Amino acid sequence: MKFIAPFICSFLTALVAAAQPLPIVEKEGQKFYRYALQEGQTLTQLESLFKLDADNLLAANPGLERGIEAGQVINVPVQRGLITHKVLANQTLYAIARIHEVHVDSLLLWNPSAKSGLKVGQSIIVKGAVLPFEPNKSEFVRDSPPLQSKFPHKLSDTLIKHTVLEKETLYAISKRYMVPIDTLITRNKLSSSRVSPGQQVLVPIRESNTAEVSVQTVPASIKVQAKETPLFPVPFKSHYDIAVFLPFQLDSNAANNRFVAAAALDFYMGMKIALDSLKLLGFSADIHVFDDNSVTTSLEQVLQSQEMQGIDLIFSPLQEKQARIVAAFAKENDIPMIFPVQMPLSLLELSPKFMAYTTPDAALVENLATHLHRNYQGSTIVLISSPNAADQLLEQRFKSAFLSVPTSQSKLKLQEANWSNYQKFKTVGGPQLLVSFSSDRAKVMGLLKVAATDTNIRIVGHKDWIDYKELDDPEVRNQAFLVALPSYFNYHDRQIIPFHKAYRKRYNADLSKMACLGYDITLHVGKQLLGDKHPKQGLISNMTLNHSSNRMFIENNASVLVNYKNAQLLIPNNE
Repeated sequence: MKFIAPFICSFLTALVAAAQPLPIVEKEGQKFYRYALQEGQTLTQLESLFKLDADNLLAANPGLERGIEAGQVINVPVQRGLITHKVLANQTLYAIARIHEVHVDSLLLWNPSAKSGLKVGQSIIVKGAVLPFEPNKSEFVRDSPPLQSKFPHKLSDTLIKHTVLEKETLYAISKRYMVPIDTLITRNKLSSSRVSPGQQVLVPIRESNTAEVSVQTVPASIKVQAKETPLFPVPFKSHYDIAVFLPFQLDSNAANNRFVAAAALDFYMGMKIALDSLKLLGFSADIHVFDDNSVTTSLEQVLQSQEMQGIDLIFSPLQEKQARIVAAFAKENDIPMIFPVQMPLSLLELSPKFMAYTTPDAALVENLATHLHRNYQGSTIVLISSPNAADQLLEQRFKSAFLSVPTSQSKLKLQEANWSNYQKFKTVGGPQLLVSFSSDRAKVMGLLKVAATDTNIRIVGHKDWIDYKELDDPEVRNQAFLVALPSYFNYHDRQIIPFHKAYRKRYNADLSKMACLGYDITLHVGKQLLGDKHPKQGLISNMTLNHSSNRMFIENNASVLVNYKNAQLLIPNNE
C-alpha cells in the first residue's frame, strides 16, 4: 500500500563557451535553438544557461534524462522577448513581422508611428520576438542588429498572397494589412466583399515612406492589479516527507470503480515523471503513497500509523468523502495540504495552509477580461446580462476586472446589453465580441446561432458550456467560442506531443489529462519547495498561487484561454 521514492541530487554550475548565436530550427510547429553539449555539462547547468526549466528540456529531448554526452545536439525551446529592430532599405512591417515571428498588429500596437510608414534605420520595438542566443555571453540578444529572416519567404514584400481563414472577412484582411477594402476588391477582381475559407487574396503592400516620422510614446503594457503572493506554507528543508492519497482500490470489493482507479493510476504516473525531473534539480523527498480506498486498511488507520508522523505536506484524496477525513487530520496537526481537484469551499476553508489548484470561476472570468484587453483592441465588447443571480455574480466580477484597466493602457470600452437588445450593436460594424456567462442553455444556443450567421461576431462564454450536449446541434457545432479554463488538454498541442512520446516510451500507454495534471501539480509543488516562487506554465494548466478573497485558504488564480469548437478544445494561438 505504500511506495517510497527518495530523490537526492546536488547542484553544479558552469559556463559554456560558443562562438556565435545558435541556429534556430522548426520541428512539429515549434522553434528550437540547436545546441551541441559540452564536456562535463549537466542538466542543471543547461537550465541555468538557457534560463529554462529542466522539464521543458527533457520534454523536447526524450532520452536526455538517461545522461548527457559531449557533442550531442539537443533542441532547446526558443525564448521570446522584447527587442529593437533597425529597419533596412525597402523593409515593410510585414517583413519585420515574419523575421521575428510576430503579428503585424503587435508591431503597430508598440510602434503607432509606423502607421505612417517606415524609414531606413528607424528603431522598431518588437514584443514577443524570438531572441537570438549567444552561449559565449550566456545571454539572449535583445538589441538586435538588422536581421534577415532565418525562415524562407514564399512571398514578396510588395504583393502578398493571403489564404482566407475560417470565419475571416475581407474587412478583417484589410485591417490586418492596412489596405482599403476597395483596393482588395479591385486588385482581385471581386464582384463583392464576400470571400470564402481557403480562397487566395492578393494583398498589395504599400511602399515604405522615407520621410522623417515623429517619435511617439510606446504604450505601457496592461497591468493587472497584483494580489499579495503568499509564502508556500511549507518550511524550507533539505529533505521532505510527503504523503500522497490516491484511490487505487487495489484490494477493494465488487463496488470497485475502474474509472476512479484508472484516474488515480494516471495521476501517479504523471507524478513519477515530475519527480524524476525534480530529482535532477536537487529535490530530495520520501514520497509515501497510500491507497485511500483500501478495504483491508482503513483510512483512519493509515492516518494514525507511524508513517504519517513527521509528514511535511499532504496531497489530498481525489474524492470528497476521503478528502474530508484527511483534511480533518491535516487541520488538527497543522499540516499543509494540496487539493489537486475541485472541492467544496467548506473543506478548503478549514485551514489557511490548504491549497486549491483548481482555479475558481471568479478568477476565470477576471482573466477573460484581461485577455480581451490584451488581444482584441479595436473590437466592440458587449456584455449580455442574465436574470439568473449566479450568472450575475460572474458578470459583476468580469465587469469590475474589465473596468479596472485604465483607458491610458487600453482603448476597449464595455457595452452592456440584455437578451432582448444585444443585437442592436451589429449596426456599429467591425469585429464584435459578445460576452455571456448564462446558464440558460436555450439562450446560449441562440447566441451561438446568431454568431454562426455573422462573421464579425465572436462569442466569449463560460466553461460549463463545454458540457452542454446541445453543442452537437449541426447549426452551432462549427461555431467557436472563447472560454477560460482551469486546465486544457489537446494531443496535438506542441507541448503535449513530445511529452506524449516520452510517456508512451516509459509506460507503453496513451497520455491522459489526469496524468498531465499529476505532472503539472507535482512539478509546481516541487519547485516551490526548492524556493522557486514564480508563476508556472504547465503542460495543461498555469499556476499562480494567491490568497483566496476571504483569505481562509490559498488558491490558484491562473487559467488557460482557449477556443472550443467541434466538440474539442482548439490549440491556443496566443491571439
